[in-house]
Amino acid sequence: MTGKQFLYIVIATFATIIIWVVSDILHSSSNVKIPPETQQLLEPVDPTFDTSIVNEL
Repeated sequence: MTGKQFLYIVIATFATIIIWVVSDILHSSSNVKIPPETQQLLEPVDPTFDTSIVNEL
């Protein structure tokens, strides 16, 4: 392998890494809009339990 071929391989590898990192950053920073109905379903349930309702049953 000559020095020129090695240089081409290094440049191609470097370009691949740069493209990979940039595409990963763009993919991570994309904003996903969650509909309000889904957001309401994702809210946690209140953990308190009213025992008087159960006693009436």
